[in-house]
Amino acid sequence: MARAPVPITSPPAPDKAHGPQRSGALLAAGGLIWVLAAAGFVLLADFNSMDGTTVTLIAAAVFMPALLVSACLYLAAIARDLRREALHLQRSSDDLRRVLSERKHEAAPLSPVAQSRIDALSNAQEQTDTRLTLFFSHRARDQSTPQGAAVADDAQPALALGDIGQSAPAGPTPAELIRALHFPEDENDTEGFDALRRALNDTRCAPLIRCAQDVLTRLAQDGIYMDDLRPDRARPEFWRAFANGARGALIAPLGGIRDRSCLALTSGRMRNDADFRQAAHLFLREFDKVFADFEKQADDAQIAAMADTRSARAFMLLGRVSGVFSR
Repeated sequence: MARAPVPITSPPAPDKAHGPQRSGALLAAGGLIWVLAAAGFVLLADFNSMDGTTVTLIAAAVFMPALLVSACLYLAAIARDLRREALHLQRSSDDLRRVLSERKHEAAPLSPVAQSRIDALSNAQEQTDTRLTLFFSHRARDQSTPQGAAVADDAQPALALGDIGQSAPAGPTPAELIRALHFPEDENDTEGFDALRRALNDTRCAPLIRCAQDVLTRLAQDGIYMDDLRPDRARPEFWRAFANGARGALIAPLGGIRDRSCLALTSGRMRNDADFRQAAHLFLREFDKVFADFEKQADDAQIAAMADTRSARAFMLLGRVSGVFSR
C-alpha cells in the first residue's frame, strides 16, 4: 500500500508583522529630516541680500547631511530586508531538505522495470563489496574489528593471505600506502588490491583504511564522489607543516575544495548526522597519525601523489567543513 506523501510545510515568513512598521518608521524619519533641512534652508537663506554662490553654499551645507542620512537609512532598510530574506530562504532550504530525507523512506512503489533495475544495481554493489571484503586479512579483522568478520568461514581458506602464526609482515612502503589510500579502480585492479591488502595487514594503517572506506561510502550516499572534486593543489611544504603539527591559517591551502554544493551537503550532514560526524572526526584523527609517519619517509613527489588520492580529498573536504584549516 502506498504511503501518504509527506506534506511540505512552508516556514513562516520572517518578520511579516514588523517589517512594514519598521519601513514606515524609516520613511517617516527620512521625510522628517528633509522637512527640517528645508526649514533650515528657508531660515538661513536670504534671497534678497545674498548672491547665488552664497545661496548655493547654504543649500549644500543644509541638504548634504540630509542626503547622507537618508542614504544611510535606505541602505539600512535594504540590509535588513536582505537579512530577513536570507533567513527565510535558509528555513525553506532546511525544511525542504528534511522533507526530501523523509521521502526517501516513504516513497511510493516503483514500477516493476525500475524496481528490477534497482535490485540489479544493489546486487552488483553487494558483490563488489564482498569481493573487496575478501581481501581483508583474517589477522587484521581479529586485531581491529572482530565483529566485522562478515565472510563465511568456508571462504577463509581461499584467501591465502598468510598463516596467522607467522610473524607480522612489514608495513607498506610509501608508494603502497598511496595506492591503498586511493583504493582500487575496479575489480581488475590487481595492483590496487595488493596495496590495499598490504595496508590492511599493518596495524598502524588498517584503522585509517577502514575509516576512509566508511567515510567515502557515506559521502557517496549524498552523491559526493572524490573523483568529481578538483581541489586546488597545495605545495608539499604545507603538507609537511601539517604533519609537524601546524594548524589553522598556516595550512589553509590544504583546504582546497571549492565545490560549494559538496561543502554545503557535507556541512549539513555533519550537523544533522551524529554517526557521520563521529566517523568523520575518527577519519581525520587517523589520517593525521598516519600522515605524520608517512611524511618522514616520503619525498615531495610522493607527498603530491598522496594529496591526489581519494582519501586525501576526503580529508580536505572534511577538514575544511570541520574548520581544521581555519582555526
